[in-house]
Amino acid sequence: MSGRLTLFGAGAAALMIAGSAAFFYGERIGAAAEAQSPEIQGPPPAAVAVARIEARSLAPRAEAPGSVVSLRDSVVAAATSGKLTWVADVGAEVAAGDVIARIDAADATFARDNSLAEMRRLAARASYLDSVYERFSGLGEEGGESEASLEEMRANRDEAAEALAQAEVALRRAETELERTEVRAPFAGRIVSQESQIGEFASPGAGLVRLVDTERLEVTARAPVSLARNLNPGDVVAVSDGRERLDAALRAVVPVGDERSRMLELRFALPESGWYIGSAVRVSLPAAAARVVTAAPRDALVLRADRISVFIVDENDTARRVTVELGDAEGDYIEVIGDVAPGQTVVIRGGERLRDGQAVTVSAMDASASV
Repeated sequence: MSGRLTLFGAGAAALMIAGSAAFFYGERIGAAAEAQSPEIQGPPPAAVAVARIEARSLAPRAEAPGSVVSLRDSVVAAATSGKLTWVADVGAEVAAGDVIARIDAADATFARDNSLAEMRRLAARASYLDSVYERFSGLGEEGGESEASLEEMRANRDEAAEALAQAEVALRRAETELERTEVRAPFAGRIVSQESQIGEFASPGAGLVRLVDTERLEVTARAPVSLARNLNPGDVVAVSDGRERLDAALRAVVPVGDERSRMLELRFALPESGWYIGSAVRVSLPAAAARVVTAAPRDALVLRADRISVFIVDENDTARRVTVELGDAEGDYIEVIGDVAPGQTVVIRGGERLRDGQAVTVSAMDASASV
């Protein structure tokens, strides 16, 4: 009996020792976990792309409708008369000097040949009269010709020379008329329409084809005088066709307003774009003088129903939410009004899920945004 009690006591003691060890070990694990819990519970650093807030010269904008036009758009006309034998097809691309229409050259050829024959006849007569005058004038009084006769010979010779000169002019005119039976492109472009058809009789001034330069394009827009005053040749504005946005430099302000609308025409040089002639565009014009403002990239804006904000990244790589108001915009930048300043780093990608005070890892800096 005493042996059983001894074994029971030894087992209880062992259990108490094991329980104490587990208790103290559990306390150490709990303390370690408690010491690490703040880092484990906080959100991990977020990867973001950033840019700089800048001091930029911006102006309030107003949009004006415009159209894409060609610098050269001509209805090429006939310069001589005759029946059309060939006209370039619509859509054909031609270089400057290429033949774009042909007129029956039979009459022009006959006129050229006739003028050539007349010039040769008059050249022979002028040569003969000149030789006769030279021969008799060299004989002097012993030749038996009076002064009156020599004067008549000289007059006939000079008249023949003038007739020859007129014949040469007539020949050049006939050759020009023959050349004009091949109508050539005055500049490179595309045939847009046939104004006359094969078999029709063309007369000088009659339109044959419409030729448009599809490479050298510009934008024409009309704006009130109040807007035009804010522009000078060389100023660059944004032009959009609804899908693509381009920068175009102002080439000219046509200083003649429409009497009814009081609008001025503006012409903008359009860079290579692939836009079609006649496309409708919107031109962003300054509505007032530009002023220096604090501007951030549009991508930095975090839009919510109750506020607009940006995330500023401080020197500790912590994102701080700042509520802002918006002002003027131009291109990819917009004025931000609030607790922000030029030179600060702002998140432009990855800010949608950021929390105020969250640590960030900068994955990229927008090189186009610098102070």
